[in-house]
Amino acid sequence: MLKVKTPEGYPPEEGRYIRGNDLSPVAVCVILDNFDYNIPPELQRLVTVAAESGAAFSGMLQTEGIGMEKMICNIVANPNIRYILLCGRESSGHTPGEALITLKQNGVDNAMRIIGSTALSPYLPNLPRAVVDRFREQIVCIIDLLCKPGQQDTNLPGLNPKVIERIVLNCIQEEPVEFMDYCLYDVGAYPEPAIVHKITSNLEQPQFSHTPLKEGMDQGLRLRRLLPNTDCHDCGRKTCLAFGIDLAKGKATLDECPHLEDPKFATERQALKELLD
Repeated sequence: MLKVKTPEGYPPEEGRYIRGNDLSPVAVCVILDNFDYNIPPELQRLVTVAAESGAAFSGMLQTEGIGMEKMICNIVANPNIRYILLCGRESSGHTPGEALITLKQNGVDNAMRIIGSTALSPYLPNLPRAVVDRFREQIVCIIDLLCKPGQQDTNLPGLNPKVIERIVLNCIQEEPVEFMDYCLYDVGAYPEPAIVHKITSNLEQPQFSHTPLKEGMDQGLRLRRLLPNTDCHDCGRKTCLAFGIDLAKGKATLDECPHLEDPKFATERQALKELLD
């Protein structure tokens, strides 16, 4: 079975992860559905168990943009990684889990947008297309155990440390193991050299361009997903979409929506603030 030594400079990107066994065929991605200063202990437990069980690296993914780009860089820098185990709870704001699965399935268009993704900002502007293509070829399977947003039941596979441990161990075995509709075993390293790519700052490398109208509409659609979507007219617009578009264009402020002051929308309001900053 082919195994390779990781190159100098691996892993190229820092992040919220634990580096484990460099020869392991599986990386574990736990979706972080909360702010990074308040990480739920059940998610931290998944990261720790996966690393202790033999994953190449185990960490958290919070956004579908720069966070995913960094993860992709670390994966293509280690040809031994052939699986991604996706677990935790989907984030209702950014939906990075959906974006990751869709990237594997569909790739990106000419603007480096993940084709078919419904995430808030499914763009990978800091990655060369060759890196994205290599990622999609190198990863043979994303083992999708991701739970729905808000799930708290740690007996569910995607939140159960014992299930995560078992899947990591199954991926390491040389003989195929059937588990939860997946056939898991170590298929060996990807037969091409590692790609060591480090993210270039957007300040140094401009992103793709849009026409102002399309940019406002696209961003407005993303922002609407975080709005109350009551179409109540309290902000002075006919719809929440119209309000979202005005937010994207800088023609409105969050304070114009009184419903965002409700504590139940605190997470959405914070996510909107971060997107608009």
